[in-house]
Amino acid sequence: MSVVESNKIDAMGKSKEKKELSLLITDHLEWENEYEHLVILQDKINSYLAFIESKQYESTYPQDNFESFVIEIHFQHGMTDNCLKFLETVANQAEEINVTIKVEME
Repeated sequence: MSVVESNKIDAMGKSKEKKELSLLITDHLEWENEYEHLVILQDKINSYLAFIESKQYESTYPQDNFESFVIEIHFQHGMTDNCLKFLETVANQAEEINVTIKVEME
C-alpha cells in the first residue's frame, strides 16, 4: 500500500502501553508534479483523520482505549518547501483532535 491508495491504511500499530495508536503513510512519489503530489497526500491524510475520528480502529483493537494518535509519514524523495508548509498546517489542525504528525525521510 502507499500514499496513492487513499482508502487504505498502509500500516498500523499500538504502543506497548496501548495508549497510542500509530498509522503509517508510505510516500514513494517524486515531486515533478508538486501540486498533484500534495493533493494525493492531502487525500491520504484526510482519510486517516476520518479513520481516527470515526474510531474504525476499534474493529482491529476493540479492547484498547487510545489516548493519542500518530500519523507517521515516510518520504522516499524528501519534501519540498510547500510540502513542509502544508504539513505544518496539517499538524497544527490535527493537534486539536490529539493527533501528532511525524515525518521521516529515507
